[in-house]
Amino acid sequence: MFPACILAAILPGVVLMNHLNYEDDYYSYLFLAPLVAFSYVVLLGLEIAAFKWLLLGRVQPGRYPIHSFFYVRKWFVDHLMDLSLDFLGPLYASVYLEPWFKLLGAKLGKQAEISTAGAVSPDLLDIGDESFLADSVTLGAARVECGFITLDYCRVGKRAFVGNSAMLPPGSGVADNALIGCLSLPPAKPEDAARPGATWLGSPVLFLPSRQQSTAFSAENTFTPTKRLRTQRAVIEFIRVLLPATGFVVLTSLLFSGVVLLQDYLEPWEQLLTFPLLYGACGLLAVAFLIVLKWAVVGRYRPGERPLWSTFVWRNELVNAVHEHLSNDWLVGILQGTPLICWVFRALGARIGRRVYLETTDITEHDLVRLGDDVCVNADATLQTHLFEDRVMKMSTVDVGDRCTIGALSLVLYDTRIEPDAKLNSLSLLMKGETLPAGTRWEGIPARPPMG
Repeated sequence: MFPACILAAILPGVVLMNHLNYEDDYYSYLFLAPLVAFSYVVLLGLEIAAFKWLLLGRVQPGRYPIHSFFYVRKWFVDHLMDLSLDFLGPLYASVYLEPWFKLLGAKLGKQAEISTAGAVSPDLLDIGDESFLADSVTLGAARVECGFITLDYCRVGKRAFVGNSAMLPPGSGVADNALIGCLSLPPAKPEDAARPGATWLGSPVLFLPSRQQSTAFSAENTFTPTKRLRTQRAVIEFIRVLLPATGFVVLTSLLFSGVVLLQDYLEPWEQLLTFPLLYGACGLLAVAFLIVLKWAVVGRYRPGERPLWSTFVWRNELVNAVHEHLSNDWLVGILQGTPLICWVFRALGARIGRRVYLETTDITEHDLVRLGDDVCVNADATLQTHLFEDRVMKMSTVDVGDRCTIGALSLVLYDTRIEPDAKLNSLSLLMKGETLPAGTRWEGIPARPPMG
């Protein structure tokens, strides 16, 4: 059913291009790819919204049996929301997400920024003005236990910040101006959660009495942008939303054109053998496009700070969108765990030593990453060379020494160093500015020496 939803959104554009393909031998029909991409994004967004309201309606907090028609409908809509992260991914963290989330039933304040948030029940989401939710945040994921599913509101106050991969359980809240750290939970006690301006980190959560705040940029570049800045961002992010889908349409068209062309020259079994070569060639085109785009649009990354409302940030997100939703999907994702993925990131500017095992694609500011010889970066670990607290993009280096191991799903923040032979266990957080001494082992959120 879910592939059919994707097909229904892209089919009108594909039919049009297929019709023009038979009338044009010079591939000029490919110039219609942006229009096809636009129709795909709009149709899929409207399709998800229509399914949500027709099947589920407005959801109320409560406890529902999993052996019920409500649960089946909720399960279906939740999977559609998960699909949106993959197939409408560039829409997230853009100015175009707000109207779509509001169409789904979410309550979003002015200037709220939401990146790739997961497990969202839109009707139960309440985000305050000027708040910022970073990548991979889990917002009020339903709790299933003892044959029941529990749903509740997820509320984030004004000017609050929720860090990468943080988890907000159903019924949780974040106070005004509060900060929830990366890979962290909000406080369980209501009186703690209600403390404005508080900083919370870890699992179990710890209160931090102070945090570094950036005051280097004016409100115009952080919270109250001018009309000119709004227009610039809208234009760049419009390109960002459409570019990966446009690339997908172009590469898919070229792939199938190649298949049709070979039918006149090869036997069926020969066509089958050549298909992986054709696919690989299209994947190489996607990677080459990413590399050229990165160096042309952003250039070399350097440590520093840039405000949210600046063209550098939007250009960086444009490159990341092509990375995550074009080159990863076509080729880079399947290269994880092979030596070939290191070649890709070297071409993007990362310094990677010999015999490195890399099973993640979550490297963004490539020039700020150095991996020594014989390093192992396990599945879905993140080398986080930037954070967006205070609506300022703060960038610095991640330096991993020889023979180090970073466990699966771990998060290494910027301005950190892991000395040779050190190990960071799975699902751990290395805080910014820290150094892991040579030959030591660390684990936890935040990372600390293991007990016993």
